[in-house]
Amino acid sequence: MSAVSDTTLPGLVAELVASRRAGGYRFKVQERVLRQFADHCRREGYPDGSITKEAFDGFLYGGHLRSSTLRRNELALRQLAEYAQAAGWDACTPAAATRVRVRHQPPYVLTDDEVRRLFAVVDTQAMSSFSNKAMVDPVLFRVLYGAGLRVSEALNLSLADVDTRVGTLRIRDSKNGESRTVPVTSRLTATLEDYIAAAHPAPESSDYVFYTVAAGRPINQSTVYVRFRGYLADAAIPHFTGGPHPHSLRHGFAVANLRRWAAQGTDLAVMLPYLACYMGHADLRGTQYYLRLTADAYPEVMAKAQVRFGYVIPAPGDEQ
Repeated sequence: MSAVSDTTLPGLVAELVASRRAGGYRFKVQERVLRQFADHCRREGYPDGSITKEAFDGFLYGGHLRSSTLRRNELALRQLAEYAQAAGWDACTPAAATRVRVRHQPPYVLTDDEVRRLFAVVDTQAMSSFSNKAMVDPVLFRVLYGAGLRVSEALNLSLADVDTRVGTLRIRDSKNGESRTVPVTSRLTATLEDYIAAAHPAPESSDYVFYTVAAGRPINQSTVYVRFRGYLADAAIPHFTGGPHPHSLRHGFAVANLRRWAAQGTDLAVMLPYLACYMGHADLRGTQYYLRLTADAYPEVMAKAQVRFGYVIPAPGDEQ
């Protein structure tokens, strides 16, 4: 048994984070959870040297969190408990008992014809003195489809993030806590340049690219969803549980690239990591799922994908 460490809980968290990072893990989300737990223990007056079940339960189950978030937090705290025990602390090990509901509804991928019909509707809105959506939406939805951004990433873009000289978008603080710079096509760059000139006659670098009332305030995601539903209806594209929704445009970006690479005979095993990096995936699992979607929707891709990359195409139901 190791001697009891005289390290404080925040110090123990710092040591664990450093050890995981030294092992090649990002550990950013886990670090945030563990630091929040250390703050919780300080506020509640728990002493260093031990971690009780009461401390774990009060932190884990004191709020209304989604089951996936609870499961993630449980697993992070189990690592802390094991590390604390190795340091000689009397630490209870929390049970990773939360069951996460697995969604079997696959992401919806718009067909080529549906994409054409959708943008035909978006592009033919009448201008209005009450709304700027006729100017904003054709560009916003092209950014989602042409650069594969998450809706939140597109809405968080400021003018300082758009470099039309070299054709790049700077994505800050994305879903996985990372920032990245993505190149976009010359056509999309020109579209953005024309839009910014029209929508921002007195530009400030901090202005949001896409806005409704004032450039200093971004569009709400729910507004984008409501508008998208209206465009689907006008384009005679059915809406149902699971899709289509604005995120379907991001799916379409991934699938379109995989189809193009397969048609060109490009080695998908080489290209998949590039796609993962471009789309801001934390690892290859999300990008591999797009390969499965592509193979399902476009059988002609399956044979080419299986020859070189079949080992990463999960069977139905195995995507999680």
